[in-house]
Amino acid sequence: MKTVDIILPVYSGNLNELERSVKTQIEFYNKILKNYKWNVVISINGKNAEQIIGLSKRLSEKYKNVRYLYTEIPGKGSGVINGWTRSNAEIRGYMDIDLAVDLKCLPELIKKIEFGYDISIGSRYNKDSKVKRSFKRKLISIFYHLFLLKLILNTKYNDAQCGFKAINKRVAEKILPLVQDKNWFFESELLYIAQRKGMKIKEIPIIWNEGRFSSINLLKVIPQFFIKMIKLRFRKL
Repeated sequence: MKTVDIILPVYSGNLNELERSVKTQIEFYNKILKNYKWNVVISINGKNAEQIIGLSKRLSEKYKNVRYLYTEIPGKGSGVINGWTRSNAEIRGYMDIDLAVDLKCLPELIKKIEFGYDISIGSRYNKDSKVKRSFKRKLISIFYHLFLLKLILNTKYNDAQCGFKAINKRVAEKILPLVQDKNWFFESELLYIAQRKGMKIKEIPIIWNEGRFSSINLLKVIPQFFIKMIKLRFRKL
């Protein structure tokens, strides 16, 4: 049986969401991942994490398929990378705690890695995707993904920032050590480096419902992302 670790990056602000999200995943994976040896790995990042570490410990004691990790380095990227790097699973996925992507899409994400792709990513811009989100966030996201990324980094994929991805061992060993960003930009950086290194990337359609709350301010981070893209474009890999 293939081994799968699903990383759930969290920080102290996710305390009220964590248990509900884990419970929903456990119930669903028990039905759809019967042909895999799988774990949900709660990957905690940042300081002031005592409460969420305590809750994660209790969840790991309650559910046999739940583990948890911790790093003081703050940032979503820090949580995902720490989880992926410390995993020994053949397939290593991650998703956001709000489960914006319908869990029914997970088997296809995993299968793409089994079929030989190095990275599989959920894409809100796939023609078969069903996406519900505010007009403002949609417009800003389109500007970033379908204009800036393609103009500056010449990306061959359409959705770098969707919180629904899977990688294989080769990516964990060869690409993750090259990723410098530990926050939101890590996904754009990861995929660009993977593309430059000739890794096989596959986008899949998803069902995506925007959460009511998001800790990322798109208008604030796009200028930051622009500077990071320029630096990445001219970085020696």
